[in-house]
Order: sequence, then C-alpha cells, then structure tokens
Amino acid sequence: MTDTAQAAAVEFEPRLVEAAVLAALRGRPAEAEFRTAREALYLLEGAEERETAFGALHAAWFTRLGLGAAVVAALREHPAVSTGTDRCLVQPARSRHDEGAELFVAQPEASPDRRRTLVLSLHPQTFADLDRLRMLLRRELLHVADMLDPAFGYSPQDPTAATLPPALLRSRYGLLWNVFVDGRLTRRGELPPEVRARRLREFAVAFPMLGARTEEAFERLFGAATLTHADLVRFALDPRAAGDAPRTGVEPGERCPLCQCPTYAFEPAPERLSLAVQARIRERSPHWAATDGLCQQCADLYRARAG
Repeated sequence: MTDTAQAAAVEFEPRLVEAAVLAALRGRPAEAEFRTAREALYLLEGAEERETAFGALHAAWFTRLGLGAAVVAALREHPAVSTGTDRCLVQPARSRHDEGAELFVAQPEASPDRRRTLVLSLHPQTFADLDRLRMLLRRELLHVADMLDPAFGYSPQDPTAATLPPALLRSRYGLLWNVFVDGRLTRRGELPPEVRARRLREFAVAFPMLGARTEEAFERLFGAATLTHADLVRFALDPRAAGDAPRTGVEPGERCPLCQCPTYAFEPAPERLSLAVQARIRERSPHWAATDGLCQQCADLYRARAG
C-alpha cells in the first residue's frame, strides 16, 4: 500500500496495515462496523478475489483512521529525510524493542546514483497510541537526518583503534546520540520536559566515572546545537577526557593497556604494586604508568615474574 499524500514515496506493508487497523480499532465503537464488513468477505468464493478484498478493506480503514498520516507528517517535519531518500518502506516490527529506522544505501555497482531506502519498523500496537507513534518517529527520523547530514559525518564503521569492546562502544555511542537527539527535540517542544531527567539517569548509569561532573558533561550533549559523529565516538571511548575530567586508570569493559584484552577485572590499586613489579612491567612496556592501570591477570603475571 502506498500513501499518495507523500508522492507515492511511503509504502506500508499489507501485514502491518491489517495488524495496525485491528490494534487501533480494538475496544472502539467502530470495531463492530469493521468486523461486520470483514466477516462478509469470507463469503467470497475465489481465494484471489477474497485476498484482494481483504487488502482493500484494511487499506480503506487504515486511511479512515488516519494511521498513515502520522508517518507522512513526521517525514514532512524532516524535509532533509524526504529529499535525501528515494523510498520509504514501513514494515511491522516483531516487538516494540525492535522498532526503529534504518537507512539502506545501494552500492555503486548495483545503483550508480546510490539510491537510498528508508525502512521504518513499527509495532502494530504502536498505531493504537498516536502520541507515542509521533514521538518515536520524531526521534528516529532525526537520527536519519543526522546520518544524511555531511556536517555530522556519520560512519557505520567502528574505529579501528578502539580501546573498548565493540558492544560496549556501540551501547555508549547509542546513548550519547539519543541524548543529543532528545535535547534538540525538547527545545523544539516536540518532547515533554521530563525526558531530560530520564536521559540524565541513563547517562549517569552508563558513565559513573564522571562523578560530580556527570550533569555538566550531560548538559554539553543535551544542550548542544551541533555535534558530530566523531564527537560522540570520542566521548564514548574516553568520557573523562571528553568531559574535561582528569583521566586516571581504566574503567570496566575497557581493554587492559598491557595485554589489550577487554576485561571487567582490573587491578584495584596499581599504584601500590611494588617497585620490582612495576620495573618488570616497564621492561615490556616502557611507557606504562600506574595511572594507566592494568588487568588483574597481568598484575598477577608480573608479580610472579618479580617474585
């Protein structure tokens, strides 16, 4: 199904249209009218004719309930997304956890003009709550607008010299990007003010190393008018350096500076290692300092060597 209000650019998968109509009508007075019309279609004899009739009925009610209008309106709020993509496909998400937007770019050999397809995955039940749907779309489409903005400089590749495990880096980066997005939407009045407190709590849990500087660092992201992909990656890799806090030691999940393995078990007080142990470490890693930290496995290894 194609929504003509968006110049045939938005396509809704029939499975989503049917499920969204059922979810939106559940418990409403018009549900009886819809189900009566739907039951009548089962009397049609031809399977193909019956399937076509069901599709037409669901599409008509989808339009009547204004379910596709929220998607079209959200795209109009982000003209950079509408003009920067060639096709928008709206498909059902398996759960609300799987909802989101993805941008697919055709490889040059497959399409010399690098056609872009925007895929929105939405759970049918979300269409029963249009306020939640609008909020979700605003957030997701602002992420896509950033991806299309050359000034943001988005790259899907993890930094090759990252000192964090990829999963931790992506988790941190995703939260930072969400903070940046929500800050702009809140200032525009498109998100409720209480969003800030919720994001601040998530930020404090993800970056405990910032301590007393947590809110100050958070506000630099939430209140920023412009940031780049590189800014977010830099913060994710080293929050204390990015937040102007002194860098000491390592944090759980980072890589040990000696063996380069990610670990959550670091030596609790590397500055208390004996001079003999520290000398052994510097034989292999001349530039190492106690403030760099090390994992417990490496600490035990060098204790044994110094013993």
